[in-house]
Amino acid sequence: MFRNLMMMILKKIIKKSAEIIPLYLQACDFYNKKEIDLQNHPRYKDKDYSDLFDMIFEENLPQQPSGSLDCGLFMVTYAECLSYGHKVIAIEFDPNALRTRYAAFLWDYGIRKQEANAHSDVEAPLRPARQSRITSVTEIFDV
Repeated sequence: MFRNLMMMILKKIIKKSAEIIPLYLQACDFYNKKEIDLQNHPRYKDKDYSDLFDMIFEENLPQQPSGSLDCGLFMVTYAECLSYGHKVIAIEFDPNALRTRYAAFLWDYGIRKQEANAHSDVEAPLRPARQSRITSVTEIFDV
């Protein structure tokens, strides 16, 4: 009962945010600056300007353990899965493997930045395009 009430309240809050964010993006001229033509863009042309975002509610997502400081890890992984169109599956969510993966990305970025003699992120070489490879079969080694 309590869970259903909380879900109902959260859905209302998310719906309000999904309506406010597109209006804010229009007010700050985001779409024009990014050269996105809302009237002709295939994703937006048939939508009302206050209802541009689709809301997706996922059940049974991996939960951060109480007292854990992994909130950023959960958020980044979920955002990455959404970006690449992957589902987040609880049994595949291994925080240690993901920490190692993101540490490897940062290490690689640092090495490429150093090799390019870049002193700022603006000067750093662009990272190569990649596809997400979050899987449960990725082997992890302690270094």
